[in-house]
Amino acid sequence: MKKIICFGDSILEGSNSKTKFTDYLQDDNTKIVNKGISGTTIGEYSIYPVDGNSLLSIYDKDDRIKDADTIILEYGINDVTAIMCGFTDFDKVMISFVKALDGIRQLNPKAGIKFLSISDDVMSILKYAELQCAYLEEDYFVNYDFKFPASKWADIYKYLIDAISHSVAIIPMMGDTEFIEKFISSDLIHPNEDGHRLIAANISKLI
Repeated sequence: MKKIICFGDSILEGSNSKTKFTDYLQDDNTKIVNKGISGTTIGEYSIYPVDGNSLLSIYDKDDRIKDADTIILEYGINDVTAIMCGFTDFDKVMISFVKALDGIRQLNPKAGIKFLSISDDVMSILKYAELQCAYLEEDYFVNYDFKFPASKWADIYKYLIDAISHSVAIIPMMGDTEFIEKFISSDLIHPNEDGHRLIAANISKLI
C-alpha cells in the first residue's frame, strides 16, 4: 500500500469545503495522513494565532513520516502574507524551509517530496493574489487602512515557488484563471468541493 503524509495550511485542511482533496486521493491502495492546520506557515512567523504549528515545528512530531512513500507540502500563501505584513522576510522563510526539508530527509531519505503551488500559470497566480489581498483588506484588516498590492503579493509568491523548486518537485494545484473563478468557494480564498476534486486529479498524475 502506498503511504502519503501531507503537511499544509487551510487548503489542505479543507476549509469551506465538505471534502478535502486528500479524501479523493485515498483508496484501497493508498493511505493518506492529512496534517493540514489553518493559518500555518513554513516557519514560526504567522500572522494568525497558530504558533507552534508551523512546518518547521511539527514535521518530526509524527512517526508516520518515517514510513511514507510520498511527503506532500502545501504552504506559501500565508508565508507571503507574513512577508507583506513585515512579520518575516523572504530569507527567513527559505531558511525555515531548508531546515525543515533537511530534517524531513534525515527522517526519511527515500520518500519522494512534492510541494503544491497555486498554479504554474502567471495570470492565475495574479488572479488568486487579487482575491487574497481583497480578503485581507476587507476581512482580516477591515478596521485598518492597510493595502495589499496584488502584483507584489504575486511576485513574492512566484519568487518563493521558484526558489523552492530547486530543492523539490512542484505540483500546481489549480489550472488557469477559469479554475480560480469557478472552483473557489464563497469566501473567495479556499477551493470548493469541485475544486478539491480537480486538485486531487492534478496531484494524482504526478505522484
